[in-house]
Amino acid sequence: MGIARLGGVLGTSLASGVLCALLSGCYSLAAAIHDPPQPPGTPQVITDDHLVGTWRDEAGGSITFAAGGAFAAEKICGDFTDWPGDGPGPYAVRSKTGSGTWETMTWTPPNESVPKTEVTIRFSGSEMSAEYKTGGTSKSPKLWVYVGDPDDYDFCTLTRQPSTSKTAG
Repeated sequence: MGIARLGGVLGTSLASGVLCALLSGCYSLAAAIHDPPQPPGTPQVITDDHLVGTWRDEAGGSITFAAGGAFAAEKICGDFTDWPGDGPGPYAVRSKTGSGTWETMTWTPPNESVPKTEVTIRFSGSEMSAEYKTGGTSKSPKLWVYVGDPDDYDFCTLTRQPSTSKTAG
């Protein structure tokens, strides 16, 4: 009688364990194929004139785009790769200070009807560059980029700062 009871308890425990493993596996599979989250809003078209100005990230970093295609960045977040040339290879950099050039590209992806703008920055004196996507709304556009692996759900978002120019009244 004791062995039969032990078998029943072990059978129930084994069935519970298998069910738990199956549910965990299904959850892991669903999480693996789920698209990583993106910043709020939709892809936006941003003209060069509207890009000009200062944009800030969540950590206080900033980038200022000049009308002539130059920029200056101070601890700007992004997904940068740097290789000093004397080490074992490239390494990831999550913030960067420096200056360089920028350009925009507006295009409509295949099988989509909404155009979007991407902004590429290239730092002077290095091979380092980054590409930011546009999002947000037309009244509050954002620049954003995944930092590292998109499956890590980590991205940086840049918000355009209001113009500080004053007009005579």
